[in-house]
Amino acid sequence: MYVDLNDLALRPGQRHERTYALELAPVVVGGVSYQISLPAGVTVAVDRVAGGFLVMVAADVKVYGPCARCLDEVALDTRAEQQEFAPTTKDGWGESDQSAFISGMVVDVAGIAREAVVLSLPSQIVCSPSCLGLCPQCGQDLNEKQCGCAPAEVDERWGRLKDLLPPGGPGA
Repeated sequence: MYVDLNDLALRPGQRHERTYALELAPVVVGGVSYQISLPAGVTVAVDRVAGGFLVMVAADVKVYGPCARCLDEVALDTRAEQQEFAPTTKDGWGESDQSAFISGMVVDVAGIAREAVVLSLPSQIVCSPSCLGLCPQCGQDLNEKQCGCAPAEVDERWGRLKDLLPPGGPGA
């Protein structure tokens, strides 16, 4: 989906805002694919400002996929927002200063929305912050019950790292 900024015919100080229905391909986080849903669509707001256009993309996002710790299904709600600037003149703007999602005053809405979604996601998608995950030896879901496996032996060369954990934190 693309929006041509020239077609909007905005004067300085004016704003154009519209919500578009949009489907995004799954995103991969930590090697795992997650389905993306934008139930209310993507809102695109374009402000005509001095020297160009300020393009803002926002969406309420639902992310579906496995928990990174226990592999249960997760339905995560997040808010994705991103701004891009499109200068009306190239004077003073280097190639690296310009948005990769705006070419010739045409905005790639799906590209900006996808990047906004990826940036809004946590580094690890979990069913809950207190999820205990799976036993690395037998695969038992430790949220359901504890297994009888002996604790994994820790290489003593890494033992000093335990001192960095907060009291009562993981591994305590």
